[in-house]
Amino acid sequence: MRELVIFGILLLNLIVQSSIFPFIEVFHVKPDSLLSLTISFALIAGNPTGVLIGFCGGLLQDIFFGNNLGLYTLQYMLVGYLVGLLHGKLYVDKIFMPILVVIPANIVKQIIMLLYNFFAQSGMPQDQVFFQAFVIETIYTIVLMPFIFSSIVKLYSYKFMRKKRNFPKTK
Repeated sequence: MRELVIFGILLLNLIVQSSIFPFIEVFHVKPDSLLSLTISFALIAGNPTGVLIGFCGGLLQDIFFGNNLGLYTLQYMLVGYLVGLLHGKLYVDKIFMPILVVIPANIVKQIIMLLYNFFAQSGMPQDQVFFQAFVIETIYTIVLMPFIFSSIVKLYSYKFMRKKRNFPKTK
């Protein structure tokens, strides 16, 4: 049940990012709700879940939006892993800590994109790309983060989301 709910959330995110967010672009930059979802799940559930959310959500974005398979997957999976390392080590309130984590997570994501653009010799002016992609996207994601994080916290109040899998030990 838990996996189906998470997959449904990722599909809903994909639909929202492709149908609603293009109408609220600023300088050709849209809010990054997958980054907010990855950070939220990683802060609440820890590392296997954060990495899997980043991997599955990034793979969906690669398939539907990306030119190269694996770039978004790498970005979001790495963010999910790094933020998942913070699980249990920080006090996570509903607003301040998730917003604070957005900035370094977005830096990691943008560094991967800058490295890709550099090695692919895309010819794009890196300072303009960095300003548009980092500053505006970070502001957008910070605005979006409290709503997504509180929704995921509310989702994890249900028992089926907190259930741990216990596999029988083999002899």
